[in-house]
Order: sequence, then structure tokens, then C-alpha cells
Amino acid sequence: MWNPLRSASDTLSLEAFGERGERYVSPLSFVQYPIFWVALSVTLGFVVGTLLRFPFLPLCILLGGLCTAQVLSLPSRAFVLFTLAGFGVFGMLFSSVVLDLPGEFFRGREGQNLVLEGYVVEKDGRFILVHLRGFPVYSPGVLLRGKETVLQPLLYHKVEVTGIFRGFPSCANPGGRNLREHFRKRRIVGYLEVQEVSPSPSQILWFAFLRWVHEKRGIFLDRWRHLLLETSPLFNALLFGVRDEEFLQTFPLLREIGVYHLFCVSGFHMALLGTLLFSMFQRLLPRRMILFGVLPFTFLYLAFCGFVASASRAWIMASLLLLGRRLGRTVTTMGVLCSAFLVMFLLQPEMLFLPGAQLSFASTVGIAVFAAFLPRRKEHRKWRELFSRYVLGVLLATASATFASFPFLVGNRFSLSSLVFLGNLVALPLVEGVLFLGLWTPVLGAFVYGRLVLGFCLRCLLRMLFGMSVFLQNSVPHWVADFSRGRDALWGMVVWGTIFVLWIAALTRKRVLLFFSLCPVLGGLVLGSLWFPKTSFLVFDVGQGLACGLFEGNTGVFIDTGGIIRGYGNVGESILLPFLRFRGITEIRGIFLTHGHRDHAGGVTALQKVFPEVPCFSPADFSSPTRLRLSPHILLEVFPVSDGGERAVVYRLHTPYGRVLICGDAEGIFEEIAPRDPSLLRAEVLVLPHHGSYNTSLEALIRASDCLWAVISVGENPYGHPDPRTVALLEKLRVPYFITKRDGAVEFYPLFRRGRIRRFGKAAI
Repeated sequence: MWNPLRSASDTLSLEAFGERGERYVSPLSFVQYPIFWVALSVTLGFVVGTLLRFPFLPLCILLGGLCTAQVLSLPSRAFVLFTLAGFGVFGMLFSSVVLDLPGEFFRGREGQNLVLEGYVVEKDGRFILVHLRGFPVYSPGVLLRGKETVLQPLLYHKVEVTGIFRGFPSCANPGGRNLREHFRKRRIVGYLEVQEVSPSPSQILWFAFLRWVHEKRGIFLDRWRHLLLETSPLFNALLFGVRDEEFLQTFPLLREIGVYHLFCVSGFHMALLGTLLFSMFQRLLPRRMILFGVLPFTFLYLAFCGFVASASRAWIMASLLLLGRRLGRTVTTMGVLCSAFLVMFLLQPEMLFLPGAQLSFASTVGIAVFAAFLPRRKEHRKWRELFSRYVLGVLLATASATFASFPFLVGNRFSLSSLVFLGNLVALPLVEGVLFLGLWTPVLGAFVYGRLVLGFCLRCLLRMLFGMSVFLQNSVPHWVADFSRGRDALWGMVVWGTIFVLWIAALTRKRVLLFFSLCPVLGGLVLGSLWFPKTSFLVFDVGQGLACGLFEGNTGVFIDTGGIIRGYGNVGESILLPFLRFRGITEIRGIFLTHGHRDHAGGVTALQKVFPEVPCFSPADFSSPTRLRLSPHILLEVFPVSDGGERAVVYRLHTPYGRVLICGDAEGIFEEIAPRDPSLLRAEVLVLPHHGSYNTSLEALIRASDCLWAVISVGENPYGHPDPRTVALLEKLRVPYFITKRDGAVEFYPLFRRGRIRRFGKAAI
């Protein structure tokens, strides 16, 4: 019977990679393991289901059909394909069960007063109500706002909370973050404006254990804070992953030299603790009992670290490895890694979207794959050979982990420093020393002199680590790729894709693959021209407000800047500045306001903090129609109008590929401008006035503009915007329209010497 897994392993056969020692070594031999394909199919299915949100019932029917097809095609090659497809559909179904169905209860309850019962936990400094009563195993979470002083003593207690439920706002912009999708992928459906909190007498043993761990960790950190003085934030982050405000001040330094990952609890910490415990219990316990001595203590350390994904992955891998050897089974690194992934995926599905889990699994895969290139161990090595092997091991592990996790660094908008190799080579011995001493603190710290000696040694090592980091930052030339900038991310992926294809070509010795190395380069050129046009005009998705921008090269001009919206705060800081970083805009030539209301001018302050010399123009600066040449290709026309007795301005932009008319909130535009010259209102893109409200002259305005597209900037509001009559009018006149509340940000840009328009995110039209 034909087996595609066998065929894949034959294609990437061991003979294709050369011989090392007495046996052939294949860095890609893990593709022959069925569990690898199962994990891959389930992951792809879960991600596709999360993005596309398939209905629950059709997925159940499809899964049943695939199971039937499996049975009917048992002794044929289609059996394996139906099996993998079935696991993919299972991932989609699992996504619906975990992310979509639990949120059905809260849909339509915006602004209602709810009474919820669950357990209070803390994540990233926020209180969240989890394990809600009345929900199955995969219960959603609800963010709690207000009454923080009351919630703090009730951490990990069961409580009954009364408050007003609010869903997260949704704003989709290039380079920005959609809060609704961000929290949905963490199974948090909204937040509760807490009004009343009352503890419940019944408790679950698991949360009682977590409360005990939280109390003991607080006592431990307070005791050592007095001994370690200014180095205690580094110690807390290194040993338990606790990052307070003092530690976050050193974040730019650690990121710049490429060693920030060492301060995140990971498999490195678990491996060091496991090695210490294993060597100790090997002398105290029978061989068969070592497993029962190591795992409980490592699990306790895992609990003190808050069950972070990377350390959990390492503990599950170690448990499966020791259990497999205890049962006399053949255990492989990739098999254990895939098994640990499936276990964590079933226990905590949202870990698939957590950056720490993504980087942890990717780094482990990279190290496991590239470990085949390490020289085999030999006994009685000289110290020079041991040192060279250590250096080679650190450099190869850093290179393999960085290469494997690179796509996730880009996807999560992290950065990469050229000092990552030198930083790891120098910092790793110091970090090992701090961890080794830190893991002895619970034992030796019970004695006064032990605490004093350990405190002195830890202070010295941590000061050396910090001083070394400052020295590398100031004395060694380096560069930092910031993947929050779109072009850095794009070309970083181009380089990574090219290297990946060349590596596969070298391993398989197939010259035809060398031609495919050009594909990432060509793809990067195409995507670069599409996603980063030289000239573009955007209507940002800023909720109930208006913010527009015209960008040419690395310069830009804003027409209105949005205001302050729930969840995002000042949109100038939370939406506009991240966009400028993403597009690489380094200069703002001016800010033009249609009028002074907060939902149009609230973001000016945030922009002027970063660009203090940028001029800001208001309606008071224009008493008559004005034409401003912004660049050799861009012209801005200014038309002063009256908006309900207040002074306002209407702007029309001229670009080589079309005109844009921005109306602000002024509704009597046609009556004031058309008598002078109706052609002044013509534009290919019309930003409708007052968030889509309706007035008697709106139809005349749309007809006079002869627009190809219309845009309505609107968000959640109590005013009924956009007016249904406005939407009906656009459909009657057959004008394609975009609503930012539904379609996200809208961009007008040139393509092949013609104007094009596109939207970012949310639902289809």
C-alpha cells in the first residue's frame, strides 16, 4: 500500500544528506513521523477556522463525512489523505468550540448589567474572571475594570461580580492592532465595569494551590529584594519571569544586544533545574524512583513561574521523555516535541497565538533539526577542545533558534539585533551562574549566612551582566532590525525565504530548487510595490471620528487626527503613530483640521509630542479659498465653510491618480461651494460629511462630485450613524461605498498609473 509519509521520508532520504560517523544523519527525518503530520494538520485547521469562522454544524457534518471516507478507503493511498483532512477539520471544529461558541452568550449584551461567578486571576497586570459558572471546560474570560483594590486580595478566589458588560472596540488599520481580535484569540470576550464584588465560599483545590503559590512567591521575592538591592528586578525576571516597571526600563538595552529572551522562563531554566535534581536524586533514590522525584519539583517551579508556555512545553517534553524511557519505548526529540505540542494545544488552545509559545516551539524545532550538524561527543577532551565545542554549540544553537523563529519574530513585530551571537556568547555563562545560584536560594536561603553569601554572589553576577550589556551597546558597532516597520519585516522575510530555499536545495542536492530561491525576491518586490506604494491616501479606522492622511515617500500630511475612543485611548498614540512606524514615515509636513471637535482634533497632541515642529492649521487660519502646493505632484485646495454657525474647512486633494474631497462634519457644503463653481466638488473619492448623517443636499453633493467611491468614517455611537437613508442613497446612485466600522481603514493608491482603492480587515462587503 502506498504511504505518503513513507514517500516523503524517501524523498528526503538519509542517503541524500551524507554520512556522519557510523550512521546517516538527516536534519529533516522528522517528516516521516505520523505525529508530525497530525500536529501540522490540526494546527493549520485551527488557524484557518479562527480566521474564517466556519459554522459549527457544517463542520460536524464534514468531519463525519471524512470519517466515513476513511473507513471506505482503508486499504488505499487515499486513507492517509482523508485522515489528515479529518484532523484539519477537527482543528476547525475545535476553533469553533473554543473561540466562537463560548462568546455566543455575550453577543447582544452590550451595556447590560450582568452577574458573573468565577475565579479572579491576574495576567500582565490585569484582573480577569475565568472558569465562569455555567460554561464547559473551555470557558471564556472577562476582563475586570474598576475595584482593583477590592480584587487584589481576592486573587485566585471564587467571586461573584456585578457590572456592566462592554465588548472590545474593533479598529483595523495597517500596522495597528484590532483589540477585538486580539482578545478573542486569548478567549477574552469583553470587559466588565465592576460595580460590586462578593466572595463565594466554595473553592476548587487547583485555585487554592495557585493562591498558595502566589503568596509564597511574593514572600520569597520580598525577602530577596532587600538583599539584591538594585539588581532584584533582573533576578526576578531571570528566575520567575516577573517583569515589573523597573525591569521594563532595561528592556530596550536587553533587546538591542539580543539577550532579552534569556530573561524569559523557558526550557533552558527547566533543563538546568532538571539536571540538578536528576544528579541529586540519582544518589538518593533507586533508579526507578528518580522520575517521581524530579517531576514534582520541576512542576512546582513551573507553578511559581506562572505556567508560562515555554516552560510548560519543556516540562511536558521532559515528562514524556522520562516516561517513555521508563516504559522502555524508543523516544525521539521531534516525536516528544509534537506530543507536547498536542497536549498543550488541548489544555490551552490559545497558546497557539501567544508569541512566547510560538517562539519557544520554533526555537526548539530549529535546535533539534540543526543538532545533527554538531560534532559527536568524545571522552577525554582537552580544555581547548571543550571551549571550542562550547563556543560552536552556543553559536549554532543561537543561529538555528533565530532562523527557525524568524517568521514569528516578524509576525509579532519584534526586533532582531546583530549582537545576538556575541551577546549570547558572553551573557550565557553569567545567566547560567545566576540561575544555578538562584535555584539554590530556597534551600541555602533558609540560613542567615547562606542568604548573605548567595546575595553577594548574585549581586556580583547580575552587575557584571548589566555592565557587559551596557558595554556591548556602547562599544560594539551593531544594527537592529525593527519588524514593527513594514519594510524591515518584508525584506527580512525575503532574505529568510531565500536562505531557506537554498538550504533545502543544498540538503536535497537538487539544483532545480536553486531557481526557486528567486521566488522570495520576486514576491518581495511585488508585495513591496503593493503594500508600500510611494503615494497613498488613507481614511483611518478610528471609531467615531475622522483621521485622514496623505503619504508620499517617507513624508506625510494629516487631515484630522481622530479623537479618544474606548479601549484605544488617544488614537494619535495608539493608531496613527504605529502606522507611521509601520510605513517608515519620518517627517510630517503639516496637520490640517476641518474643525476643532475632539473626535477630529484629539490626536494632534500625541503627534506633536513625536513631531514637535509640525505646523497645525485650523479653520481660523483660512479666511478665503486657498491652494497649497504640498509637493511637486500634490495640491491641496482649502474651502472655508460654515458648519452650524461654526467655522469649518473642506479640503480637496489633487494627486496624479485622482482627487479626494474631505468634508469633515460640514453638511451644507453643496449650498456654499456649488454656486461658485460646481466643478470644485468633483473628486474620485468622497469622504462623506458628518459620519454618514443624512441631509437634503446630500444627493446633490454626491452627484456634483461624480465620485467613483465614497467613504464613511464612523464607529460605535448612540446617534445612529451612518443614517440608513445615506446608505440607501449610495445604493440608489450605485456608488461603491466603504464604512470604516465594517471595512476597516480604506486606502486610495496608484497601481499601473491608475487609482485603486482597498480596505484593511473586518468583514467583506
